Parts: sequence; C-alpha cells; structure tokens
Amino acid sequence: MLAPNRPPEKLVLPNVRKLIIPDPGYEIYEADLAGADAQVVAWEAEDEDLKRAFRAGLDVHSKNAEDMWGTTFTHLTGHARYTKRQQNKVAVHLTNYGGTSRTLAISQGWTIHEADRFQKKWFSLHPGIRSNFHNRIDRALNTTKTVVNSFGFRRPYFDRPQQCFAEALAWIPQSTVALNTYLGAFQLEEQIPEVLILLQVHDSLVFQLPQGTSRTSKDIKSALKVKTPYSDPLYIPWSLKRSASSWGECEEIE
Repeated sequence: MLAPNRPPEKLVLPNVRKLIIPDPGYEIYEADLAGADAQVVAWEAEDEDLKRAFRAGLDVHSKNAEDMWGTTFTHLTGHARYTKRQQNKVAVHLTNYGGTSRTLAISQGWTIHEADRFQKKWFSLHPGIRSNFHNRIDRALNTTKTVVNSFGFRRPYFDRPQQCFAEALAWIPQSTVALNTYLGAFQLEEQIPEVLILLQVHDSLVFQLPQGTSRTSKDIKSALKVKTPYSDPLYIPWSLKRSASSWGECEEIE
C-alpha cells in the first residue's frame, strides 16, 4: 500500500520496437508518410491555401494555429507554444472529421460556446472542407450509402447517414493513406529488388536493406513516391529513419 501523500510511480513502458531487429548484414529502415491525413483532407476540400502550405513544406499545424489564434499563439515560446500548437492540431483534426462542438469542448476543456466559435472560424477560413468534403460525403450517404476514395475503392454503410457520417469522413483519408503505404511498398520492391519488406503500420513501412547499400535515401524516397489520383495530383512526402540495431532505435536520415 502506498504511503500517505506519496504519488504513484510513473509507469514506464518498454520500447517493444527494439524487439524487431534486422537480419545479419542488414540495416532496418522505417519510412513514414509526413502529415498524410491532413494533406488528403486539403485535397478533398480543394483548399488551395492548405495545399500551398503543404507543397511549400511549412509546419502546417503552426500555420493553422497562427491563423486561428493570431498573436495569442505567435507570442508564445517553448513548451507553451508547443502545447497550443498541439491543442489546435487536435481541434482541427476533430473538426475535419465531423466532430461536434460538444465533443470538441469536452476534449479540450472548453465551453461549448468556445468550441462552436473555433469551428465556425475554421470553416470560414477553409470553406471547402464543409462545402466540398463534408457535403459530398453527406450526399453519398443519403443517396448511395457508399463512399469512394480517390483510388476508386468503395465502402458501403448500413447505418442511418447521421450515425455513420463521422466514420465515413475518417475513412476517406485513412484508406487513402493506407493505400499510399501499400502501393509504395510494391514500388519499392520493384525498383529496389534487394529490399525486404517487414511490415506496414498504417502510414509507415518497415523494411531492411543490406549494410553498405549503394541506395541513397533519395533513391528510396523516390521509389516510395505514390501518385494519389486527384485532378490535381497529390504526392505525400516520406520521411526516413534507419538503424543497424533495431526498429526502436531508428534515427532520422535526410
């Protein structure tokens, strides 16, 4: 039994990824799609402002926080700035995926009025998220009860439209991102035959290559690059990590 006023010990979980090690003579890599879901939403919404920001390589979550909060955000530094950025990131993500102002208020510790004001401002800055993305999914559920992603994959829903609306919204970016990873793996095997694919984890791919390979990170990223077939094609960039020891010890490489 704990002594009075003594806080419980913090639970430290093991890094189970360290159990995944490369074969002798190999190095292990992890390729990760950067900001993937948010990019798909921007392309679904045909939002030129967000598309430009992604193409320019900006920290879009900081950009969004500045757009939403102005000097309240830009005057912050250090941990306070990071915390506000993350709060805004979560709020935008929840709003993009059809979360209500009540759900947003609960998740952020805001009043419903504050959450409602946040969502109204976000939609005023990026009206295509509602008019192009949300409304299209709503129409699909009310007419065919089926949604289709940019690759042509279809998913039917059998609940009432209002009950599955948020789930259908989320499926579009999530399925699109998963397909980018899946197709990227096939392209990687085709263009770099010596690669050994180990596993896919939604938006990341774990594989191994022989130590001392002549393949550069540029070669690997180029092989992974997938065209997401919108009318304005989307190419989600990849980040790359590597380790000679284990998946859990991979460090980012350029």
